[in-house]
Amino acid sequence: MTSFASTGTVDSGRQVHFQAQLLNAVEQAIIATDLAGVVTYWNRCAERLYGWAAEEALGRNILELNIPPEGLPQAEEIMDCLRAGKMWSGDVILRHKDGHSFPVQVTDSPVLDDGGQMVGIVGISMEIGDRVRTLAALTSSEERLRIAQHAGGIGTFEWNIRSGEVMVTEEFCRIWGIGQHTSIRVGAFEEFTHPDDRDLLATSLARPLEDLIGYTEYRIIRQDDRQVRWLARRGEIVRNEAGEPSRVIGAVYDITDRKRAEEQRQLLMQELAHRVKNTLAMVQAISTQTMRSAASLEEAGTIFGERLTALARANDTLLQENWSSASIRVIVEGAIQSHNDHGRIHCSGPDIRLGPKAALALSLALHELCTNAAKYGALSMETGQVEITWHVAGDKDAALFRFRWQESGGPPVKAPERKGFGSRLIERSLAGSFGGQAGIRYEPTGIVWSIETPLSALQEPSSG
Repeated sequence: MTSFASTGTVDSGRQVHFQAQLLNAVEQAIIATDLAGVVTYWNRCAERLYGWAAEEALGRNILELNIPPEGLPQAEEIMDCLRAGKMWSGDVILRHKDGHSFPVQVTDSPVLDDGGQMVGIVGISMEIGDRVRTLAALTSSEERLRIAQHAGGIGTFEWNIRSGEVMVTEEFCRIWGIGQHTSIRVGAFEEFTHPDDRDLLATSLARPLEDLIGYTEYRIIRQDDRQVRWLARRGEIVRNEAGEPSRVIGAVYDITDRKRAEEQRQLLMQELAHRVKNTLAMVQAISTQTMRSAASLEEAGTIFGERLTALARANDTLLQENWSSASIRVIVEGAIQSHNDHGRIHCSGPDIRLGPKAALALSLALHELCTNAAKYGALSMETGQVEITWHVAGDKDAALFRFRWQESGGPPVKAPERKGFGSRLIERSLAGSFGGQAGIRYEPTGIVWSIETPLSALQEPSSG
């Protein structure tokens, strides 16, 4: 078939007609103007796209036809670029005959005659509303995904095994503390990971890939603040047509708070076991000594119950402080409460924190002192008084804690011929535990019990 454009026998009229039909058949709007912007050609797609018939458009300035008022400055810049002999391509907002605007992709080029002189401008344009809406929806979807990932603290990645590039998200970068990246070389992750956990990386050669991409927990060293953080990772292998791994897609999230909570729970369970063990040992000792020294089973039951009450009261005080320490003032006031209904026990001293072991021992010792004073000592007579004082001498590591119980106004006192469990507890409870000096003196005016021990020893947490 002979082309109209290649034969010299076809008249110019038929050739122009063919060219017009050819331009009308394409699916893009084609518009030609002179250098002043006056329309010289307007194909059928331009009629459909902009709403102007060719007869209406020909001879009119293009700026009047499809340029909205707000787009005139940009249109003038484009015309200046074209008149300078340069091509221009981009997305613009143009106007339909009925007044509505829509996005259009435009490519404009200068038209030159046979002598290379610029004689006009030709433009090809196509409506891109669907593409813009698709991109907008995609952008919105990506933004929602980004927000969701940030809210959930989940970072995602895609590792191209062949190229070694790992595509990462904004939240992924934040979790690892590596600044904003879209891709990272796979070898960099070994540097970011805790040395003891590098064999757990999906890129590790220590184990098959299939064994590594499942749920894994490992530590990283954040690059911005050098914090050690725990991460959890889940991944899936994507295989090529040959069934070989080509990509790994997965997610990571920070589980540091959970790991710390687990460690705390473990410590608490160990501490609880230790507390129960010590408490049971103390109850067993109290029971054995009470039964051994009591005159009758009924007396043993009463004394044992009172001692357990004192122990429980001290435990309650410690529980309110999560078993970390207790105020000496609270311990003293709790121990003497049931014996001080007439206000004959007087306390003074600074508020000092005692460790759990010291708090329990002091509470039990005060219970025995109060019980003995009520039965045989100062509190057995209406004129009797008890002075409880304590203070700290020295500073820091050299600080000494001194505690004194002194009775007065009671019956004459003499040393007992046989010391029971209560007396031994009073004498040894703190001194035996912390290496201090303690003693009870049976002075004629009343019992005096005193103790001197390093303050640091009283404030130490109990040990197993």
